[in-house]
Amino acid sequence: MSKSSVMTLRLPNDVRRAVERLAAQQGHKPAQVGARLVEEGIRRRHYPQIELRESTAGRVAYLKGTRLAVYWLVERVREGMSSERAAREFGISPTQVRAALAYCKAFAEEIDAEIEDARANGEWLEAQESAWRAGHSSEERRNRAAKARR
Repeated sequence: MSKSSVMTLRLPNDVRRAVERLAAQQGHKPAQVGARLVEEGIRRRHYPQIELRESTAGRVAYLKGTRLAVYWLVERVREGMSSERAAREFGISPTQVRAALAYCKAFAEEIDAEIEDARANGEWLEAQESAWRAGHSSEERRNRAAKARR
């Protein structure tokens, strides 16, 4: 969320307590959690085929009922895969592909940041694996395996 303004809402007591509990669990202020929940509710209304899930990377948009992150599907289309092929390859409907692309258009900065984060994570993992492989030659692995058998 970018700019904000104050808005007073009347909540039932049980909803207020639920927001306060959630805020305490997440380490945020109740107002921040409440604003986020309202924003997510509005997004769900406008984009019913998209759901927001918590992940290790934070809140990520997914195609509802699938394991496909919107950023991942958008990246495939940007790389040249047609919407029709994406629907076939990933076992989803063309409507779901269009929903992901529409969501990306509405929240382009968010999706671009998720794509960049995924690329950075991939590069980090590749660097870690390369460093591990460099420190573990095949001869060293055979020696360790032989010692382990003894």
